[in-house]
Amino acid sequence: MPLRAKQRGVTLLIFALVLILGFAAVLYSRLGKWANATTTTRNLNAQVLQQAKAALIGYVAKEVLDLDPVNNPFLDFPGRLPCPESPGSAGTAAEGTAAGTCSPTFPSNKTVGRLPWRTLGLDKLVDASTEPLWYAVSSNWSFESNPPPATKMINVGTATAATANLTFDGTNNVVAVIFAPGPPLLTNPNAAQLAAGCAARNQSRSDRSHVPTGGNPDYRDYLECQNASAPIDDTFGVSVVDNATNEVVNDQAVVITASELLNAMQGPLAERLQRTVAPLLSEHAGKWIAASGGKFLPYAVSFTSPPSPETTTVKCGTAAVREGLLPTALTTTPGCSSAWGNFSVTGSSNSVFSPPPSCSGAAVVTCTFQYYTLNALGALLNFLLNLAGLSSLVGNVGNAGAITATISADAPNAAVSFRDPLANASIVVNPALSHTMSLTPKDTGEVNITIQISITSATNDLCTSLVGLVCNLLPGALATPHTVTVQFPQLADATVAGAQLPPAIFPSPHTLSLLTPVALDPHYWLIRNEWYRYTYYAVAPTTSAARSGGFLTVNGFPAANGNSNDKTFVLTLVGPAVTGQTSRPSTSVAQYLEGANASIGDNIFAYQVFSVSGNDRVATCPFTNASAVCD
Repeated sequence: MPLRAKQRGVTLLIFALVLILGFAAVLYSRLGKWANATTTTRNLNAQVLQQAKAALIGYVAKEVLDLDPVNNPFLDFPGRLPCPESPGSAGTAAEGTAAGTCSPTFPSNKTVGRLPWRTLGLDKLVDASTEPLWYAVSSNWSFESNPPPATKMINVGTATAATANLTFDGTNNVVAVIFAPGPPLLTNPNAAQLAAGCAARNQSRSDRSHVPTGGNPDYRDYLECQNASAPIDDTFGVSVVDNATNEVVNDQAVVITASELLNAMQGPLAERLQRTVAPLLSEHAGKWIAASGGKFLPYAVSFTSPPSPETTTVKCGTAAVREGLLPTALTTTPGCSSAWGNFSVTGSSNSVFSPPPSCSGAAVVTCTFQYYTLNALGALLNFLLNLAGLSSLVGNVGNAGAITATISADAPNAAVSFRDPLANASIVVNPALSHTMSLTPKDTGEVNITIQISITSATNDLCTSLVGLVCNLLPGALATPHTVTVQFPQLADATVAGAQLPPAIFPSPHTLSLLTPVALDPHYWLIRNEWYRYTYYAVAPTTSAARSGGFLTVNGFPAANGNSNDKTFVLTLVGPAVTGQTSRPSTSVAQYLEGANASIGDNIFAYQVFSVSGNDRVATCPFTNASAVCD
């Protein structure tokens, strides 16, 4: 081959190699820029999503302490997440405002919609494609009505609810998902992707949020695959098979779990417990001072007796058990009646006569007894017998002082339940005789009532002996019977006046039922959402029926709010399970409380747990600050 031809062949090879290298360089550069652009997009979206997540959690935590019964329509449900923006609000002056209610099955106002940025106090957040963020919320944590159905409530147990909490790519107990929707897609899923929940769709974004004359935005034009299920279900995610080669989802998302939300709520919720519940328990304890001589609170429901706090029925407490759950049983709760019984009527020097004294009655108990005074003939005979030196035959008659009739009865379960004490004014004696009344809680679970009626005579005619000749053998001829009736009501379920609540929380004072509050009552949230199942209750020995043994100590209690070692009761709010708490429901306190709070019977608690993994928060009395006072 000629040399010139060989040289031309080499030149062509070199030129081809240069072209290949150049094309590779350009391709590498373009791919690098695409990769950098994708990374930038994802980083930008991640920042915006985290901002929205923080705002949503912060909003819920703030709302827990919005105790205004006039302007907070969801006052009774702390922890409720806002609904998405109503589709009808897009592109209007109401854009970014949460719908009042939402449901997966509503024609509009669904549990999937655009993020309510205005309600959250945010600027309008958009993703890297300038689209507003979208949002899915669990129907356990947002309600289809206000008030919601009786079965809907928010507490620690809602975090592990078997249904209606969301899942996201296998993560359970998700309460909300926030999406960066990305640009519109034309999706044509393959068989595997169809099986994973994807659907073919040419996403159109000509709704009112983009075109003033458009209609309401449709979530299926912004979200894809499981995030766009129709009808809406509880399963979401962005991991889809073959998405790298056949893109059917470009959503980017961040989730909020129940534990994240509840942990953010713990501090505000404990503060709410301190402001709205602790003052009512303190007031109730003080109502017993006049009747029993000191503050009194009932024993607790045993925590360690089956079933677990989550599944136990409402019940009264357990005698002599000072730590456990709040005894929320009513007088009508089976097994928790406090109807008076075990009656006795006695008199000093056998002064109460036949017919035998008796007590009976339902709403009001009526006790009846008789005493005797000498009539004219009996007085004459008494005089003559005394002259003859035979006064011993007539016994103790002619008493110029007083005799005392004593009525005693027991109210079962009244020392293990919240019951209102009786006042002396509640006792009606006929005829009107001087009387006193005392109530004594017993460590066996009852409360005893003792009523003493004083009977006096200025004419030396009281007949105080059954063995005396005059009063015993010839009562009709020589002595006159006098019938006395004593009436007193049954113990009622506890009520309070809210005297220790500040006006901002309780602007319209009225009598509050401690155990059956109504909507917008300051403590209704505790009962309605069954937080009493997750509030560990401890009463000091001195405040219990034992009436001695000292007070409780709360280590770490802020000095500005009082002493740490004078607490009459402690309420410890249970948080989500932490490290080591793996078996709820359980009858073990250590599965719910941490540190010093998990140690039973030592009368020592921790205001906050820091030495171990923990999220306990405490409310207690006495406590004093500018917004909450309980003595």
